[in-house]
Formats: sequence, structure tokens, C-alpha cells
Amino acid sequence: MKFYLQMGHGMQAMCKDLSAAWGEATVILSPQNIHPTNKLKPFADSMRKVGGSVLFDPQLYAPRIYQKNLQTHDYWPQSDFTSIEMGDCSDLLIKLANINSTIGSEAFILPSSIINKIDERWGKVQRAIADQARAAASGQRTLLTIALGKDVLSEDTQVESIIQSAENWDVDGVYIVCEHPERYYLVDKPLWVANLLSLVAGIKRQGKEVVVGYANHQMLPLALAKCDAIAAGNFLNVRWFQPEHFKTTESDDPSRRTTWFYCPQALSEFKVTYLDVAHRAGILGRLATPTQMANEYSSVLFGGAMPSSTNYKEGDSFKHYLHCLRIQCEMASKPTYTETLNSQFAQLETAAQILTGLHDERIKGQDRDFGEICDVNEAAIQIFDKEYGFPMAQEW
Repeated sequence: MKFYLQMGHGMQAMCKDLSAAWGEATVILSPQNIHPTNKLKPFADSMRKVGGSVLFDPQLYAPRIYQKNLQTHDYWPQSDFTSIEMGDCSDLLIKLANINSTIGSEAFILPSSIINKIDERWGKVQRAIADQARAAASGQRTLLTIALGKDVLSEDTQVESIIQSAENWDVDGVYIVCEHPERYYLVDKPLWVANLLSLVAGIKRQGKEVVVGYANHQMLPLALAKCDAIAAGNFLNVRWFQPEHFKTTESDDPSRRTTWFYCPQALSEFKVTYLDVAHRAGILGRLATPTQMANEYSSVLFGGAMPSSTNYKEGDSFKHYLHCLRIQCEMASKPTYTETLNSQFAQLETAAQILTGLHDERIKGQDRDFGEICDVNEAAIQIFDKEYGFPMAQEW
């Protein structure tokens, strides 16, 4: 499973730095963060100079709602929203196709509005967008957006409806973004996670590419569903799809600026002040980044000094998280389905054991602690394995 960068606030330089360090990186460009339209190509060109490539998310999730940065783009509709919402959008698609051609994107992400209830009309609108895009795309691969409101993945019947609709879409793949239930960064509902796995697997079995945007490390089990790539970014609003992010004129700059450290073996993030506690207790080594994920961004935390006294900054925190998640994505997919399944369970069991020891020392990650989420993901994987395990193993 590949890892893409989901562009958010303040990520332009970071994307280039990471691509240079990794030797490659695919970035999903955000028109909210690069504007107006004529600034997209220079950034795309600069990414290619450091081995990177780009995709472009048009972010037409709520076209009727004013958003100051999105409004500056040439393609953004100023009227006739009803026609676009009904799938009559050939002019819009031609404009977007031109942008994708100009920036040299790897594939053409087709727009779609957020849906809260899957019905026949939605399926027809999606199909209409796909059909019109095929003519506009001039041979470029197309990925149709599936933007899901928070309750859609709570019902397996809705998931099945999406899979059935997707069979009729003339596209090469899909780009899935989904709002989390109850506004939690880490989803605590096993059926929701299981349904996302089922959705990805169902569409993959149709021979289509699947990219899941606005993701985080909780989505690593998507490797079991043969997901092609997940994308994540720096702040939480690019690790978790939040519709209001595209509906306001407020600053994108988050108000809370706590510096976190991601411990990949525990699948949890901790405030640096809790690393101080671990240092004082003599167990900081338990949190140290595994050798295969070691990086220059976080190594200073484990050099012997009190972590909070080091030069570990917010930017280092983001780069460390994205670096580790990229490697975890690469490691998630194994030669067989059974090996991938066993690896996922082993990863969760290891995280749970590490967290039990840390919790005994009162070292916790608050709302980014994976303690209870280990159980959630294990249950979701178990459900998925019972329902999809046999065909996935046969088709692996």
C-alpha cells in the first residue's frame, strides 16, 4: 500500500523536503492552500525537481458554500449549482481537465459533493460525472470522488449500494474521503471501520484503483482490502475528513499548537511533556522510533537530554509522523492475504502490550492514544476477514 501526502496548511515546503529525502512523493494538491490557479503549475514543477508527482483534488465538496480561497480559482462555479449537483458539469470538467494537463497530474480526480444518504439519484449523478469526464480527460486515468458524510459507513446496506453503483462508473478508480462519526480523530466504532474495509475491497474487486484521502494510521488495515494508497498530512484536518473545513472563511491555522510525538510501535501520539515523564521514569527507550523508521526529525528526543529541552519543533513532529506512516504503509502489504492479516493482528497486539506498560506509568496519549482503538481495529479486521477473507485470499 502506497502513501501519499495530503496537502494542508503550511505544507508546500514540507512536501518538497520530504520528497527530496525519500526520493519520491505523491502529493494531493489542495486548491484551498495553493491559490489562485496560476500558482498550481509552479508548485507541481518544483515537486518534480525533487522526484515528486502530483494529483489535484478540486475540493468541490460543497460548491454552494462560500470559501474565500477556493473562490479564487478559475474553475470554481459562480452559479448554476443545481446543474452541477445533478451531474451536468461538462464545462466544469473541461476546466479541471485543463488544470490537470497543465500541472501534469498522475490522474484526474473528478469532483463530487458530500453525500449523507446513498440513493439511486446519487448513483446516477456519479455515473453522469464519470461519463462526461471520459471525454474531457483526453486519455488520462480518472478517479471519481466518493465523499461520504459521517453516518454513511455506519450502515452496511449503504456500503453495498455504493459498491453496486460503482460497477456502472466508467472510471479507472475512486478517491474516497469520509467524515468520521461523532467527530473523533480515532474512530471508536468497529462496524464503521469494517464497512470502510468492505467498501475498499468491493471496489478493488471490480478492478478499480482505490485511494483513501484524509487518512491516518488507524487506516493501516486497509492494506487487507488491497487499497492502493492512503493519504495524510500535517494537522488533523488533513488526517480526518472534516466538511466544515471547506465551508468556512476562518483561518486554516489551527488554534491549538501542541507538539506531539508519534510512537509507531504503539500506534499512538504523545505530547512531548509525557516523553519527559518517560525520561524521568527511565523508560523513554520504550518510545524510541524503531530502527527501520529512525529519522533525523525525532532523533534529538532520544539523545539523553530531557525531551522538552531539545530543539524538537512542530515541523519535526509532522515530518516524523509522515515519515513513519509512509514506512508503515509500505510494510503493511505482504505477499499473501494471510500474512497481511497476521501482520495486522501482530501490530495491534504489540501496540496494546506497549501501551499497557506505558499506562501503568501514567504515560498516555489522551485523544491520540490507541489503547481502546486496538480493540476497535481488531474487531473490524475480524468482521472483514469473515466476510471477505476467502475471496481476498483467492484473488490476492
